Amino acid sequence: MEKKLQRSGLYGLLIGLAVSILFVSYKDVQDLGNGSYEISYKPIYDYVILILRLGIIGMLVGLFIGWKDYEKKNKTQKQGKTYYILAFFAVFLLSSVIMLIFNW
Repeated sequence: MEKKLQRSGLYGLLIGLAVSILFVSYKDVQDLGNGSYEISYKPIYDYVILILRLGIIGMLVGLFIGWKDYEKKNKTQKQGKTYYILAFFAVFLLSSVIMLIFNW
């Protein structure tokens, strides 16, 4: 299971980084009127942090998918009810609220 989670986490990180590099804009374009535009570029530090944040989110999604895939394929040791999903969503919601409060 550890090998499966490592592989799915790495693939999720790489896919998250690739998708964020493709779709995250590194510049802001403002229309000033009369056909003129103002282009301002984001600082490299902010751009890299944003890409890393989206890559880590992709890694967490990859880990979750790998974990659920492993559980689906190996249902031999089905014990009682687990609370992993509930704990995951509780931590996710708590971190989202903290990020909104501190405006990250």
